[in-house]
Amino acid sequence: MNAFLFDTCFLIDLEREMRRKPGRAHAFLENHAAARPCITWTVAGEFAEGFGDIRHPACDALLTRFEMLAMDERTVDHYARVTGYLRRQKLLIGANDLWIAAAALAHDLPVVTSNIDHFNRVPGLRVVVY
Repeated sequence: MNAFLFDTCFLIDLEREMRRKPGRAHAFLENHAAARPCITWTVAGEFAEGFGDIRHPACDALLTRFEMLAMDERTVDHYARVTGYLRRQKLLIGANDLWIAAAALAHDLPVVTSNIDHFNRVPGLRVVVY
């Protein structure tokens, strides 16, 4: 893989491991050191909420390790189609997870997560469990 899109669960686990001891998140990054690590603006926002401020030193230190993908028309298009499909199937997931999935589809990236129940509902989305 050349790049991965990480969800908020991964960042939370990574930050906890930084305070305690390395675990699954650190191991995943080490095993994929050559891959480009990406996040969405929704992931950055969810993660920063835990600190109350995106400029908090610990938050900033972790987020700067990831490329934040820009919102673009392809992502919006995937969001609209995926949301409509999941709503019709009565399988709707949270809005932030929908945006993460849409960005992954738009940029042809797998989502790295431990939340497979939600992300596996999205047709065509590649999900990688860490």
